[in-house]
Amino acid sequence: MDKRRVNNRAFVISDSIISPLGRDTETNMRELMLFHSGVKRVDEKSLYSSPFMGAKIEKDSFLNIEIDIPNDATLLEKRALVAALVAIKAANSENYDKILSETSLILATTKGNIDLIENSGEDIKYSAFPGVMASRIAKWLGIKGAPLTISSACISGVNAIIEGARLIERGDCKNVLIIGADLLSRFVITGFESFKSVSSSICLPYDLSRDGLNLGEAVAAVLLSSDRDLCKDINPVVIEGGAITNDANHLSAPSRTGDGLGISMLQAMEDAGVESKQISFINAHGTSTIYNDEMESKAIHFASLQELPVQSLKPFFGHTLGASGVVEIIASAWQMKNSLLFGTRGFKELGVPMEIKVTPHHSEQNLYRCIKSASGFGGCNASIVLALESASVSKFKQEYGQWEELASYELSGEDDFDTVIREKYKELNIKDIKFFKMDGLSRLGVIGTFELMRRAGDLSDIDPFKKGMLLANRSSSLDTDIKHQMLIDAGGDSAASPAVFVYTLPNIVIGEIAIRNQFKGENIFFLYEDDRGSVIHSDMLKYADSSMLEMVICGWCDYLKGKYSLNLKLYKRDVYGK
Repeated sequence: MDKRRVNNRAFVISDSIISPLGRDTETNMRELMLFHSGVKRVDEKSLYSSPFMGAKIEKDSFLNIEIDIPNDATLLEKRALVAALVAIKAANSENYDKILSETSLILATTKGNIDLIENSGEDIKYSAFPGVMASRIAKWLGIKGAPLTISSACISGVNAIIEGARLIERGDCKNVLIIGADLLSRFVITGFESFKSVSSSICLPYDLSRDGLNLGEAVAAVLLSSDRDLCKDINPVVIEGGAITNDANHLSAPSRTGDGLGISMLQAMEDAGVESKQISFINAHGTSTIYNDEMESKAIHFASLQELPVQSLKPFFGHTLGASGVVEIIASAWQMKNSLLFGTRGFKELGVPMEIKVTPHHSEQNLYRCIKSASGFGGCNASIVLALESASVSKFKQEYGQWEELASYELSGEDDFDTVIREKYKELNIKDIKFFKMDGLSRLGVIGTFELMRRAGDLSDIDPFKKGMLLANRSSSLDTDIKHQMLIDAGGDSAASPAVFVYTLPNIVIGEIAIRNQFKGENIFFLYEDDRGSVIHSDMLKYADSSMLEMVICGWCDYLKGKYSLNLKLYKRDVYGK
C-alpha cells in the first residue's frame, strides 16, 4: 500500500497542571514522587449531601498572580487562563504574543461551566455553552482563530491531543494549545453517585479490593508545536500517533472483551510506526471500577502489551474527567524525561482476570516511549503514543482516495419534535424497544443515521473499525443537563437518575448510533459557539482525513428545548493499493 512521509512533527513544548496537589507541573510531580494524594474526605453540602472522597482544589489564591483575568470569567475559565499562560510562558521564547498569534486552541472538557445551571430552572446562561467558554478563553488569550471544543466523555483530553498533533502534522497550524478543564460539581458528583461507582476510600486501580472511583478536578495545558526550537528540553517528547475507537456495545458499561480499547492501542502503534516491543510503559485509564479495570486488562492482552509496566495515576489526582487525559499525558512525558516510572499508589494484590504488571513502587529506569489509553461513557476509547525525540521514528501515513458523498439527510424544526420523530420512526419501519427511552439528541441522531444508511446502500464490506462518526453541535447535551439538574434541585442528591445522567454527555448520541450500526471506528463530538450546521461537513472531513476511517457519518446534530437541527452526510473513500 502507498504511504507518504509526515514532515511536520508535534513536539511537546511546555505544559502546566493545576490540581489539588499543586499549581504547576513540577510541584504536582514532586507530590507524586512522595506518594501524596490529592484525594481527601470532602464534606461540603453544596457539593453533596454527605461526605465523599474526592480531589478538590481547596484554595484559588494562585489566581492572584499578575495576569489580566477578566472580571466576568468563571472559576473554571480563570483556572484555564492561568494554566494556559503558565504553559505559554514556559516555552523557549520571550515573544509570547507571537506564539499565541500562531496558535490554535483546543478545549477538552466533559461538562465545562456546568455549575452555572444549578438552581436556574430552564434558564441557561450564555457561558454554560462549552463552545462559548472556549471562545472566551481564546479571546482573552489573544488567539485569533476559531477554537475547537472536544467533548467525548472521559477520553476528551486524549482526543484533543491527538487532534492537536494531527493539525500540526497536516501543516494546518504551527502551534496548538490544548486545555483540559473540568470542575468537581454537584451535577457530576450526584450523577456518579447514582451509578454507585464512587469509592469510600482512595481508589485502588486493578487491586482485588477496589470498589469504585474518586472524582477530582483539575485544569491542565499543553503547548504542541512543529517548531522544536521553542522547547527548552534537550530531548523533547514527540506525539507519534493516536487512534480512537468505539465498543459499539453499551452506553455506560465497558466492553467485556476489551477489543475496542485493544484495537485503539494497536491502531495508535500502527499510526506511530512502532511495535509493542518498542513501548516502555502504559499509562492506563485505571478508574478503579470493577468492570473498567477488568476490560483494560483484556485490552492490554488483546494488543499484546501484557509484558509492559502498567500504571494508573487516579489514586493521586482522582478522575478529573475531560482534563484527565491532558493531566496524565503531561505526567507520562515527565516520567520519560526524568527516567522515573511512577507506581500505582495503594496497589497490593492484582484483581483483574488477565495478568498485567502493576506495582505500587516508583522505579528509576530508562523510559523511551509510552502508550496512554482512556475509555469513557458511550463506549469510546482512545490511545496515544508519546516518545522521546531520541527514540522517535519517521512517521508515514496511509494514502487514501478522495471522500465520495453517498448520502445526505437534513431535518429541522421546533415545537413538533415528538410528532416528527414518531412519524419518521414509523416511516423507516424501525423496530427498537429502547428508542423512545433515549433523549431527544440521541433520537434525532439515530433517525438521521437510519435514513443515511438506507440511502447509501450496502456497506457491509467495510470493516466496522473503519466506520466512524464525527458530529458537532452548539448546545452540547444541555437539554438533558437541565433535566438532571432540576431533578436534584427539586428532590435532593438522591433524586439523581442514572437513566437521565448517562445522557448528559453529547457523545452518547454517537454511542447509541454505534451500538445499532456496529460503527467501531473513530468517533468524536465537537462543540462550537455558533450554529455551523450548513458548513460543518468540510471541517469534519478535514479531521476524518487523518483517521483510518474508510466510511464516516459527519455533520450537525443539535437539540435543545424542542428545537432541532440535523444535517448529516455519509462519505466513503478507498485506500490506494488496497
